[in-house]
Amino acid sequence: MSLPPSPALAALLAGGLLLGALPGLPARAASLEDIRLLENLINASGTETIVSGDCPPNHAGYYENDGRSIDRLVICKRNVDMGDVDAVWEVMAHEATHIMQSCTGTTAIADEQMPRTFRELQTMAPHYAKLISSEYSSAEQRLEAEAFWMELQTPPVVIELFRRNCAAYLRGLEGQRRQPPVLPSGRGHP
Repeated sequence: MSLPPSPALAALLAGGLLLGALPGLPARAASLEDIRLLENLINASGTETIVSGDCPPNHAGYYENDGRSIDRLVICKRNVDMGDVDAVWEVMAHEATHIMQSCTGTTAIADEQMPRTFRELQTMAPHYAKLISSEYSSAEQRLEAEAFWMELQTPPVVIELFRRNCAAYLRGLEGQRRQPPVLPSGRGHP
């Protein structure tokens, strides 16, 4: 059973989705159904999804978890075109990666896959590769590389990796809250 996206997310997306139905426009990489499915999985893992106008400048979104009462993915409507399904999807995929990292307590992508991950970022999104090396500490670079790489993946890949990394939380096998993410608080998706 598929639940609708949160009322705030649904309302903001509704206007822009009509544009995707016009003939002659390219097909989107993500759909509203993909967003609904990922949001449902995120919520089922114990993380709240929020659309907010009160965000740091230049942040499209962020994941916040204090290990106690705060566990949320925030999409910054002031900095994201909420009518662009792909823009919303990219923020959700990026921040969902940080949730995956919180679920595993470490990383979302296997060590042996990281050379390919970095190569794909350098080839497909050199601006991300440069951003990672210049804006993040060495401790954060791997985690951010995973998150930026996730933005480049198709929805089925992101959804499958989320299910795999957060399986224990989706099944309710963990009787406790996830630990805060390994990223320092206050960092978000630019």
